[in-house]
Amino acid sequence: MRTTIALVLICVLARATSGQNSLTSQTALGHEPIAVATIHVDRQRFKSGEVIHLTILLEAGRDGVYIPKGWGEVGGGIPGFGVRLTTPSGRPAETCGVAGDAWQTPEPDPTVALKRDFIYLPARNIIGLETTLVCPTKRPGQYLIYASYSPYHIDADRVAQLPETRGLVLRKSVQAKPVTISIY
Repeated sequence: MRTTIALVLICVLARATSGQNSLTSQTALGHEPIAVATIHVDRQRFKSGEVIHLTILLEAGRDGVYIPKGWGEVGGGIPGFGVRLTTPSGRPAETCGVAGDAWQTPEPDPTVALKRDFIYLPARNIIGLETTLVCPTKRPGQYLIYASYSPYHIDADRVAQLPETRGLVLRKSVQAKPVTISIY
C-alpha cells in the first residue's frame, strides 16, 4: 500500500513539474521527450462571436521522431491535431462540433508501412496546423484551449520495433499545455 501511494505521489509531482510550455508523452526517466506540442494564439481576449484563430505545433525531440505522413485535423483513426475549448471546470464551450470516421487496414510488413506511411521528423523540426475553434461560446468568461497531436496509426507499434527506427516512433498523443483566453 505504501509503495502504491509513493508511486502515485511521484507521478503527481513529475506531472506537476514537467515542462513550462507543454505536456509531453513517451519520456523515459531522465530523458528528453520524444516530441512536444504547443498552442499559439495571437492574443488572449476575444469578442463574443469572434472566430478564434490558433496554431498548434509539434516539435521533435533531440533524437527526432517518426510520425505518420500527412497531418491535419484528427478524427476517427486519422492522425493529426485536435483542439477544444472548455470552461475552467472542464465543460465543453463550443456550440457545435464535427465528426469523422476512418479505419486503416494493417500492413503485414512493417517495413512497407514505414516507407509508405511514416516520415522522419529530424531533431527540433516542427510540423503544425493553423486552425480555428469551431463555434466558440458567445458567453463572456474565462476559457481554456486544449490541443494535442494524435499519431494514431494501426502499424505504429510494429514499425517502432524495426531496427532502423530505433524506437523513435510516436505512438501516444502529445498534449499541449492549455492556454487561457477570455471572451467578453
